[in-house]
Amino acid sequence: MAELDRLLGFMSSWDRQAALKKYRALFAAAEDEAALIEQLGTPTKLAIDLAAAYVPTRPPSALAQALSQCPVALEDLLRDPGALAADLSAPADADAPQPETWSFGQESLPLDPAEPEVDPEPEETLTRSRVKVGALIAYLIPAIVIGLPIAAVLVCIGLPFIAAGAALIFTSVLQTLRIIGLLRLVSDMLLTGGAALIVCAVGLLLCWLGLWISMELCWLWVGKALTGLGRRLCVREEAAQ
Repeated sequence: MAELDRLLGFMSSWDRQAALKKYRALFAAAEDEAALIEQLGTPTKLAIDLAAAYVPTRPPSALAQALSQCPVALEDLLRDPGALAADLSAPADADAPQPETWSFGQESLPLDPAEPEVDPEPEETLTRSRVKVGALIAYLIPAIVIGLPIAAVLVCIGLPFIAAGAALIFTSVLQTLRIIGLLRLVSDMLLTGGAALIVCAVGLLLCWLGLWISMELCWLWVGKALTGLGRRLCVREEAAQ
C-alpha cells in the first residue's frame, strides 16, 4: 500500500485516500491475498490503470473532512450510542496510542470567554430654550426700526428688473397688435407674432429674476441675519429638569 500510495501522487489527496481505502477493504475482505495480488497486478500496473480512468472529483466540504477524521464511526454511533458513550467516557490509558484529534475547521474557543469591556455611551443632555422677555423687547424695537428700511431697500433692488420686464412685455404686445393690423400677408403676421413671443419671454425672465433677487435678499436679511442675532441675544439654553 505504501508503494501504491507513492505511485498515486497524480491524484488529489481526497481521491487518493478514497482509492487506498477501497483497496485496503479489498485486501481485508479477501480470503486469498496472493490470488488478489495476481488479479490486480503490480502496484505500477494498478497505478497506470487508475491514471487512465481517473476523473478528478470536487473537494469534500470541511464537515465531510472532519467526519472522515472522527475516531468514532458514524454508523456505530447511530447503532449503539450508549455503549460508545460509555467507551468514550472511560479514562484513557496513558500508554495507549491516542486517536488523532479533529475539529470542524475552526480554532478551539475558551469555555468561558471574557466579555469585552464596552465603554458606556455618553448620555445625551436634554436642553430647553427659554426666551428672555426683557432682552426680546429691547431687541425688537431697534430691529424693527433698522430692519424694515433695510428690507425695503433690498426689495427695491429687484424692482428695476421687474419694471423692465413688465415694460418689455407691454411694449411688445402693443407694437405687435399695431403692426399686425397693417400687414396683409399671413406669413408676415406669423413672423411678427413669433418675434413678439420671444420678446415677451425675455420680459418674463427679467420679472422672475427681479422677484428672485428681492425674495432672496429679504430672506438673507430677515430670515437669517435678524432672526439669528435675535436668537443668540434673546434665547437661553437650559438643561431640562
